[in-house]
Amino acid sequence: MIKCIIINSCTEEYVPDHSFFNKWISAFEFKGQAEVTIKIVDENEMRNFNILYRNLDKISDTLAFPSNNLSLNETLLLGDIAMCAKKINSDAKHYSKENIERWAHLTIHSMLHILGYDHSSPESQNKMEGIEIEILKKFNILDPYTI
Repeated sequence: MIKCIIINSCTEEYVPDHSFFNKWISAFEFKGQAEVTIKIVDENEMRNFNILYRNLDKISDTLAFPSNNLSLNETLLLGDIAMCAKKINSDAKHYSKENIERWAHLTIHSMLHILGYDHSSPESQNKMEGIEIEILKKFNILDPYTI
């Protein structure tokens, strides 16, 4: 089971209730005890993360920071996810998606990065997107890659 810790520093933007994050993350059938931290950030903090960790001066919707198998008291610390509330909500509108659907998609996408998936090649991208689509179906959310 993966425990999800939410740190929300954005009070002016829509952010799903903690129970939604737990529901989405529970779709990952993880054996053993694990933990992931999700920090909801504003645009300035996301830009700073990108500058610091990726040498890019831009705002991302989400960034994933896998911890590479750290553990504490028999709990595997999977890593941290930063999610920019304003960017996610504005992108939902831009792509004609419901906010909750966009948040679900990006939470699942980020969790896959935490678990070692990437989209650095067409093959790995197809594999990752296929897993995302299958997990989202469990929540009656359509393929996020069709607009």
